[in-house]
Amino acid sequence: GPDRLGAASIEASAAVPAGATLLRLPADEIEQRLLANPWVLSVAVKRVVPSTLRIVVTEREPAVLVDAGSTFWSVDRSGRILGQESLETSSGTLVVVRDVQGFEASPGVVSAAPGLTNALKVLEGMTPEIASMVRGVSAPTVEETVLITAGSVEIMVGEATQLAEKCTLISGILAEQGDSVVFIDVRSIERPVSRGLGE
Repeated sequence: GPDRLGAASIEASAAVPAGATLLRLPADEIEQRLLANPWVLSVAVKRVVPSTLRIVVTEREPAVLVDAGSTFWSVDRSGRILGQESLETSSGTLVVVRDVQGFEASPGVVSAAPGLTNALKVLEGMTPEIASMVRGVSAPTVEETVLITAGSVEIMVGEATQLAEKCTLISGILAEQGDSVVFIDVRSIERPVSRGLGE
């Protein structure tokens, strides 16, 4: 049931030897070939008597798109780079993370870029209400991590700490100021800052 790879691609990557039988099946080799694909999370190679080989693949799910300048890359929750994307072919629901310093686009590798790691933690720690508003993240550094909502409100959250408190502050400011707010800074939960239009 893969969404991304397709049965033909899986069959080609599995490269089951033409003369293989269920008794003489290089299952470990087939599994390793499939796991070499960055999109593959897990593989189960099953023998179904008398003559069927079933390969069950679980795919990784992209969490964000990273804007690398001239290209976009799907990245999962752990920071693993899955593959190159285009905005036209992506689902359109993924948050785009921009301005990431030190991002090296190497499929299958977990990115070590601190800004991206922090951005992923921030997104995971947001309440569903706030997460549904976010369309982009600017993450040049951990301290300068900014969420950008569909309504173009910039929410500076900084490091992915005290996220429950930060979410409470963000929700309160948005409820109080409504559409007039354009900037919120909750990096310090003791001294939150907000600005409205014309300020």
